[in-house]
Amino acid sequence: MNHSLSLLPRLVLAVVALVGLAAPASALTLTDRNVDLQGKLDIKSASKIADKLLKLDAVSDAPIFLIIGATDGTAQGVMIVADTVRTLASPVVGVVMTEIHGAGAALAPFTDRVVVFPSAGLIFTELDYEGVKKPPEPEEAEAEDKAKDKGESEDGAGKGDAKAAAPKAKKKEPSKRMLLLHKARAAFLDRFYGRLAKRMFMKKAELLAAIDEGGLLMSAQEAVSKRVAHAVVDKLVYVKLPVEKSEVKVTTTDKKVEVAPKSALDRDGDG
Repeated sequence: MNHSLSLLPRLVLAVVALVGLAAPASALTLTDRNVDLQGKLDIKSASKIADKLLKLDAVSDAPIFLIIGATDGTAQGVMIVADTVRTLASPVVGVVMTEIHGAGAALAPFTDRVVVFPSAGLIFTELDYEGVKKPPEPEEAEAEDKAKDKGESEDGAGKGDAKAAAPKAKKKEPSKRMLLLHKARAAFLDRFYGRLAKRMFMKKAELLAAIDEGGLLMSAQEAVSKRVAHAVVDKLVYVKLPVEKSEVKVTTTDKKVEVAPKSALDRDGDG
């Protein structure tokens, strides 16, 4: 048996792991263990991405490259993928090829290592909470009410005293269900931004303040200097990993299931 050939798969995996995850370098070695994340990252698409990551992790613990190009999505979508990454034995390398914002930018720091292309960038902006819209600020709600009242008064001008004397419609209060959903939304986003700030080596209040001002922009070089990204990539190398075949045996056994007589399951019976 040729021992040098038998060691080849392990050596290749070791080289890929070192090049993909080692100290800052300008070269990135990609393999066929990659997952593309483009477009919108919501609950539905995040579930599919999580499924792909889990399947690759089941085959090998070699690095998985998550190619991030998403610029839209929700906080729940980000956290589905982020929580999946935490459970994997395989390290996940976030590869940012262009300037991304929204859900894509928020997801990148949750990978085990982030590398960015020279022209790429990260723009951290406010994310939606899927299923529940952001409630208007008190000032905004008051301005909307005044505008509505003004419009109604102008429409009713000159149409008689009956129109002017009509009682003003009472403002509809949010239901208890909606109040609960708004509370859940606020609590989830608070946890979300807390975790994101920690991954970005920032204080939550600092991150929230930046997002309230419109967002936080980082160039590729700034992302590296702030430790959000690991390296700027200017060279790509592709390595095709050898396929390791393994035999899976499934054994089934017959189990006899005994069901008690219906009378014995009757909760309303005398027994």
